[in-house]
Amino acid sequence: MGYGLVLIGYALTFFTSLTLYGWLFRLLGYAAMAYGLFKLKDYFPFYKLSLFAVLALFLTGIGEAGAEMFYLLGKDTELFKTVVFYTRDALVLVFHVLFLIATYIAYGVVGMTEKKVNAVTDICAVVLGYVFYILAVLKIVEGSVAVFVQLIWTVMVFFLIFGCYMRICPEGDENMPRRESKIPFINRFSEALEKREAEAIERTRRDIEEKKRKVASGTSKKKHKKRR
Repeated sequence: MGYGLVLIGYALTFFTSLTLYGWLFRLLGYAAMAYGLFKLKDYFPFYKLSLFAVLALFLTGIGEAGAEMFYLLGKDTELFKTVVFYTRDALVLVFHVLFLIATYIAYGVVGMTEKKVNAVTDICAVVLGYVFYILAVLKIVEGSVAVFVQLIWTVMVFFLIFGCYMRICPEGDENMPRRESKIPFINRFSEALEKREAEAIERTRRDIEEKKRKVASGTSKKKHKKRR
């Protein structure tokens, strides 16, 4: 459907890109997210704006790659890299806001209205993260604080995408078994999540039955008192 590709691309872009060759992982991540969003727009047209944002990010990735190549050739690319860096960061904010708004709408379309609050919470977390980012640029707060806040909202969005991947499917596939992923970690995590959800559902069912039993018992006692 597309969420799986967005999930993989997001992980590549915002987690593995922290390595030495981050620009390469970002390029791969942008490409995966773009393809995933391209597929998603057939089901939810409002993801189209998110797709445009990712394509713009892909261009910054090409700019990063070019800067690295010219740097290896001994060229001064500091100014160009700075421009690309801040442009990329601005586009990351735009992408997240557009993607999360689109996901909010998607939840409504598929009837998962109770999940809308997750998208709103993530939007607030991303915006708050950028407030700390600006404060760090202005030297008002430590850079490590901004990085920590960014890590928090990045993980939040990652799990939101994972939830979409697990719960939103094309019409007609509602009763299909869980889709197996090619990534063992995702399969293990999905199984653990399903187990916890099943336990939560069972506890809720028992609580409801217990409340019904108590209500029935109380009603029966009142009837007996009335007869006396």
